[in-house]
Amino acid sequence: MTEQSIAAYDVSQRVKTYDADMDLMHPNRSKMIQIAIELLPFPRTAALRVIDLGIGTGCFTERFLNHFPNSRVLGIDGAQAMIELAKARLRSLASRVQFVIGDFRKLQALAPTKGIVDVVFSAYALHHLSRSDKETVLRQVVKP
Repeated sequence: MTEQSIAAYDVSQRVKTYDADMDLMHPNRSKMIQIAIELLPFPRTAALRVIDLGIGTGCFTERFLNHFPNSRVLGIDGAQAMIELAKARLRSLASRVQFVIGDFRKLQALAPTKGIVDVVFSAYALHHLSRSDKETVLRQVVKP
């Protein structure tokens, strides 16, 4: 996620076809989300605290919140246009989502008082980072 990547996904005309484009480029995306959710070792009734790094259009968060109806998500994305699409998609779930516009490489600044979370996920956002940036983000979300 460079400033160039953020800017590329902050264009309304480009992102309005994002989900349709992703379905073509990654036809197993829905299955990937399903498997990731099913592998989590929590009962469906758990009240999980979650961070979505690169919430995008809210596709993963929507599925997660429908599966875990007592959970809350902090959805971070650098692109206002993506956040707007996520807000539209998650309208009925909005009371359980906090949207933050920002660079998730600076997670501590974006969510300094959020404390411990139960789950952190990211779908199709981490690949925008360099290796060192990925390591930095992972150090922020995984405490030894």
